[in-house]
Amino acid sequence: MATENKKNSVTKIMRVLHRDIGFLMIGLTLVYCVSGIILLYRDTNLFTVNKRYVEQIAPHTPADELGAALELRRLSVTEESTDTIYFNYGTYCKSTGLADYTINTYPDWVWQINGFHKTKSRFGAHWMGLTYGVLLLFLAISSLWMYKPKSSKFKRGLVLTAVGLILAVLALYI
Repeated sequence: MATENKKNSVTKIMRVLHRDIGFLMIGLTLVYCVSGIILLYRDTNLFTVNKRYVEQIAPHTPADELGAALELRRLSVTEESTDTIYFNYGTYCKSTGLADYTINTYPDWVWQINGFHKTKSRFGAHWMGLTYGVLLLFLAISSLWMYKPKSSKFKRGLVLTAVGLILAVLALYI
């Protein structure tokens, strides 16, 4: 009888924690979902905007150093005249050092939420990602306490868990 009460109290605690943490996770999940969807299409121009830049860099910067000076990884020079370098994003005036270019980039708010997915462990924000991951793991495991192990709903949950694992493994080979 005592073990039955103990089991019920663990079950009750797990159910309460599952519910409360689940509600807490809704906001975090919405941000991660939007960020993840945007990152899926980062190789396209979807969700991007054109942003014009006018930058002053050192005059007479050679064409082969222009990409590094402007911090543009995919810069390619298309033409060069006496005083102007034309590149795929815009122009650079050699005598004044003025670069005028337009790039496709994410709006600032997208860069901020995508930071959740791309944070490295050396940054303080990594604790948010770690907390989110641990809480998701707890929600997945605590869901086993939602139904009695002999019930059909519990068995259905185990089947769905197996299907989820199989889909995740199959996705690695697509």
